[in-house]
Amino acid sequence: MIQSKSVSITQEEFEGFLTILKKNTGIIPRASHRDGIKSFIERRIAEKNTSVIGYRNEILSDEGLFTELVNESTVNETYFFREEKQFALLRDRFFPMWRTMFGSARIKIWSAACSYGEEAYSLALLAKACGLNVSVTASDINSIVLEHCKNGSFLGSSIRSVDGLAFQSLIDPYKKDDGRIEFDDDIKDCIRTKKINLSVIDSPSLFMFLPKNQNIIFLRNVFIYFNQELRARVLRTLAENCLADGGVLFVSMSEIAQLDSDIVPPCLEKVVDGNVFYFHKKGER
Repeated sequence: MIQSKSVSITQEEFEGFLTILKKNTGIIPRASHRDGIKSFIERRIAEKNTSVIGYRNEILSDEGLFTELVNESTVNETYFFREEKQFALLRDRFFPMWRTMFGSARIKIWSAACSYGEEAYSLALLAKACGLNVSVTASDINSIVLEHCKNGSFLGSSIRSVDGLAFQSLIDPYKKDDGRIEFDDDIKDCIRTKKINLSVIDSPSLFMFLPKNQNIIFLRNVFIYFNQELRARVLRTLAENCLADGGVLFVSMSEIAQLDSDIVPPCLEKVVDGNVFYFHKKGER
């Protein structure tokens, strides 16, 4: 068996790949991931028996190869009902309130960086369990994970033994004997997938495709990869163009401290409810 020849790229060449990544996605990989990303690029160049320039040109023209690089540059850990305290707040406060206010009218929810889809399905399951008519938009920059989300099939590893355990009973009816989770059409029909690149969220060409009048937006574990300028643009666009009056925006509980008050739009107010933080859009509750 012929083994691939090892490849070593220079720091300048590596920075060139990071520039491509940032320009096309806004992603700035965390320092702890950079060595792994560099090794991945070197391995793929060797496996493809190409040059640094050749591989660079390929990732710019081949969506699948570029998606590989995006996935390698971010942590795609996701599971059902992650950060369950946020879901508990929806269950105990917002969903009962909206059921009283809106009755059978449809509640709109956007999982704005859905990855493989566990978050979107968690939101749909909980909303339906609370008696709401719900429409969930699941978006991501990665068309491959969106296809996975659309299929509604997940491995047992998408369930954690601690975080999210309080809501596991909602998933139990969809478990198969081999441990997989297979959602039926009643749940899958609540979810529509859409490819959205958040780094160009405020571009005029994307405006008409953005989900509008959303009662809830989940945008979690994304801002850790964006600089302050892009964070501000994303927050402004979500608040002004996508979130309904009285709507709520959730980021990861670990990201709250990274969002300086000067980048939060005036129409959003930061709220703390117990030990859960979220942003509320001013207007009628």
